Amino acid sequence: MKKLLLSLFIIVGCLIGYFTGSLLNFDTGLTLCIALLVLSTWFGRHDEHGIYRLFKDTHQSNLDDIERQELEEQEAEVIQ
Repeated sequence: MKKLLLSLFIIVGCLIGYFTGSLLNFDTGLTLCIALLVLSTWFGRHDEHGIYRLFKDTHQSNLDDIERQELEEQEAEVIQ
């Protein structure tokens, strides 16, 4: 449910940015969209299902994969 709410917030923020951009100019709308994305990420950082946690988990998974690959390469060198 929270993931759906966050997605809805991001979509609404982009629509607000698009609407503002069409009224004022493209730069202002783009700035507003980026600001809304950053703010939603910042305020949702403690949410278990938020976008911040998703990015953090993905980054940690990538770090774990790199560490595992390095260990496998070291084992292959020792075996040879």
